[in-house]
Amino acid sequence: MFSNIENILAEKKAQGLLRTLSLPAGIDFANNDYLGLSDHPEIKEVAAEAYREFGASSKGSRLLGGNSNFFEETEKWFANWKGSETALIFNCGYSANLGIISAFCNDSKTHLFCDRLCHASIMDGYAMSRAKLHRFKHNSPSDLEKALQSAEGFKFIAVEAVYSMDGDIAPLKEYADLAEKYGALLYVDEAHSDGILGPDGKGLAERAHLSLTTFGKAYGTMGACIFGSKLLIDYIVNHARSFIYSTAIAPGAVAAMRKAAEVAARESFRREKALKMSTDFRRKIAEAGIDCLQSQTQIVPVVLGSVEKAKKCHAFLMEKGFCTACIRPPTVPDGSARLRINITAAHNEKDVENLANALILYIQSL
Repeated sequence: MFSNIENILAEKKAQGLLRTLSLPAGIDFANNDYLGLSDHPEIKEVAAEAYREFGASSKGSRLLGGNSNFFEETEKWFANWKGSETALIFNCGYSANLGIISAFCNDSKTHLFCDRLCHASIMDGYAMSRAKLHRFKHNSPSDLEKALQSAEGFKFIAVEAVYSMDGDIAPLKEYADLAEKYGALLYVDEAHSDGILGPDGKGLAERAHLSLTTFGKAYGTMGACIFGSKLLIDYIVNHARSFIYSTAIAPGAVAAMRKAAEVAARESFRREKALKMSTDFRRKIAEAGIDCLQSQTQIVPVVLGSVEKAKKCHAFLMEKGFCTACIRPPTVPDGSARLRINITAAHNEKDVENLANALILYIQSL
C-alpha cells in the first residue's frame, strides 16, 4: 500500500536529499535569530503577561470571534512604526505569502512576475492562483522590464528584499520605478531584511505598495505583518484565504512582536554588531578563495557545488563545534549545494573568527 511512498523516500536518501529532523549542537550559525532577541527578558515577560491576561488562544479567525481591541491597537501601532497607512497581522510569513499572492492573482488575466529565486511560499501562492507566471532573472530589472512590456492586464510583482539562500539585496528602487512605469503592484517580502537593514533597521521597501515583515527571524518571536494602503488591506481581508480561514495567532505572540520591534529600535547595537561581524567574515573567507556569491548581509552562503561536498563540509564543521545549515536542491538550483551561515548579534567575534578559520582549513585541504 505504501510502497510508492517508501520508494520515493529511498530515492531521496540515495541522492543525499532526504530531510531529517536534528537537534542543534555546538555554536549555532544556522538559525535566523539575527538580532539575538529570542531570549530577551523584556520580550518574554511581555508575552507572559499577555498570555495571562488574554489566555492561550485567540479562539477563532479574526472574522469569526478571534478579533479584539488588542489586535487592532497593535496593528495601528505597527502601521505608525512603519509609516504605513494600515497593517494586518498574519500567523507567519509563509501564510501571508500564500494569502497575498493567491488573493491578488485570482484570475487568468493577471500576470505574476517573480524573481527566479523567490521563496517557496511565493511559488506556493502562485500554485493556488490562476495568474500567468513570469519568472525573471535574479535581481535583473532589465529582464523584468522585458516581461512587463509584453503583458496586458493586472500586473503583480513579487520580490524579496534579501534572498535567504544568497544573502544579496534586491534592486528595489529599480523595481519600484518599473512598477510605476508599467502600472504594476509591487510586493516586497522583507523576511530577511527587516530588523537588520534600512533606515533605523526598518527594512528596505520604502516604495512598495505592499510589504511583508516576518517576526520569526530578526525579531526573535513569531508572526508576520503586511503593510500597505487601507484599500489593499481591505482587499486582503476579503480575499486572502490563509487569513480568512485560519485561527488568529495568540495575543501573547502579538505582544511579543510589538515588544521585539521596540527593543530592536532601542538596541541598535544589535544590528550594527551582526552586520560588522558578517562583513568581516565574508571578507576573510573571500580572500581565501571561498565563493560566497554576492552576499552583502548577515546571510553568508558558502557554495560547494555538489550535495556530497556540502554534506562533508557540514560534517567537518560539526566536528569542530559549529552548526551550519546544509542547503541542497530543490531549495537551491542543481549544482549549487552550499552551507548557509547566519551571523547574528548573539555570536561573538571570536566564535565568528574561529568558524572562518575552520572553514578555510577545510576548503584548503581539498
